[in-house]
Amino acid sequence: MAKKDNQLIGKAKELHVASILVAHGLYVHFPLIDNGFDLIVSNRKGTKFIPIQVKYKESRSAFTLTKKDVERFKGKGVVLAFGSKGEGFGNSEYWFIPFSDWEAKAEDRNRQDRKLVVYFSSDPEWPELYKGEKGIANAFACLDPSKG
Repeated sequence: MAKKDNQLIGKAKELHVASILVAHGLYVHFPLIDNGFDLIVSNRKGTKFIPIQVKYKESRSAFTLTKKDVERFKGKGVVLAFGSKGEGFGNSEYWFIPFSDWEAKAEDRNRQDRKLVVYFSSDPEWPELYKGEKGIANAFACLDPSKG
């Protein structure tokens, strides 16, 4: 049963990220078949696309990805939407980080879970560049709704 609950929570977080992006004037698409990404965002004309991967944890002191995911995302222009529980009931906060920016900061500390990591404590100001509206503006600048 726990697996099903995790799937439901994961889908809810994907839908939450989609609603945030739509509210910011972006066009969000849901892959009908699992292509390795949770969402795809496009400009209004459908000429530019950005795959999105949503990662959620109740609390967060770092941004982590498995080595398998790192290899899968290389060169694909992916934006990572890292979420965690925010203030108040039902609230979440998200960081929208282009994979290439995350990869430039990531460290392989030979963790047992085989994840690469960017810890908040290693550069406390860096996550703020990608948090919330600032992160959306930076990560999706090439899809500026005013430019079609």
